[in-house]
Amino acid sequence: MAVKAVISGIGESKLGTVPELSTLGITLDAAKKAVDDAGLTFQDIDGLILHPAFHVSPRYHIIVAESLGIYVKTLCDTMMMGGASYGAALQEAQWAVESGRCKNVLIVGGEKLRTGHASGSAMMASVGAHNLDYEYPFAATIPAYYALLARRYLHEYGLDESVLAQVAVTTRRHAARNPNATMRELITIDDVLNSPIISSPLHRLDCSLVSDGAAAYVVSRAGTSRDPSREVGFLGIGQAQSYYHMGQLARGHGNHDLVRTVIDVAGQQAFSQAGLTPEQIDFAGIYDSFTITVLVQLEDLGFCGRGEAGDYLATGIADPGGKMPMNTHGGLLSNAHPGACGGMLIVTEAVRQLRGEAGERQIPKVETALVTSASAVASNFSVTILGPAA
Repeated sequence: MAVKAVISGIGESKLGTVPELSTLGITLDAAKKAVDDAGLTFQDIDGLILHPAFHVSPRYHIIVAESLGIYVKTLCDTMMMGGASYGAALQEAQWAVESGRCKNVLIVGGEKLRTGHASGSAMMASVGAHNLDYEYPFAATIPAYYALLARRYLHEYGLDESVLAQVAVTTRRHAARNPNATMRELITIDDVLNSPIISSPLHRLDCSLVSDGAAAYVVSRAGTSRDPSREVGFLGIGQAQSYYHMGQLARGHGNHDLVRTVIDVAGQQAFSQAGLTPEQIDFAGIYDSFTITVLVQLEDLGFCGRGEAGDYLATGIADPGGKMPMNTHGGLLSNAHPGACGGMLIVTEAVRQLRGEAGERQIPKVETALVTSASAVASNFSVTILGPAA
């Protein structure tokens, strides 16, 4: 009988502003909570994939394993793809378990983006996704790169900034129902448009938060956890990567360019494996580093037509009580964004929804959850579709 991989445990550290713990401290905290949630011990873990903070050693996965007391491992590595790392790590963990290489793989990431080090978007641009010879010397920051994407999107479809604002309004409606979210006060489109410009056309409320925090999950053989009824199964996973630097990305290739991303390729893989269509998704966890990031993903995945994502969200379909609630924890825009591992919080929220453990924000019936990841200014993507393990 073929081995089936599941998500058996999830964990999060304190989020937001966490001066009392180091980067290692919040990472270990999230890892312990995930392993405890699965009903396992660290001696049961034989695989570890780390999503590291930007400023740590490339061998940090070894340090984390030592700190957790995980001595013998058949998989131990760092996945360094920015915000797309956690989606790729999930697929690698699934492969490791289903091939028999590992029994339980711990995926963990943590970053003190707010209080741990003086990173700032300029530093992150220099180590993240941008050409150090031809792009970075012009002092562009990460918001500036996404602003180029947003400006091109608005130009192509003849739209104004209100369509971007709709994303922030939608996610804040969910954050208002999450007692742990950083920003819970409801906002309007005018509030977004009247917030300070960060890099035109992006306003402050179009940009994700800057937070401390860590998240973790355990991928195991089905039936391994303390309570198999809480295990979450993989229905489909896909990945796709295009060009890395903005100057190259904008040129495009065939059907893809700056505003028509390769997430459609990842989505086709995931939907095909799952045997599902976008209309059959009950919960969407869309990586929301900036409002524009959400719009292009919704369109490229087939939830709506080109240039229509703002109007699609305005119908309320992704709101609390809507047909497909999106980012019910508040997302990176309103819940927390602790660096590149921030998207891991979307996975933990999807697992909670599928387990029926999301409290006030619980969706009444969830059978399918789609989670995306994105990095390097909309060039690296993964799409994961989750559902009940049984």
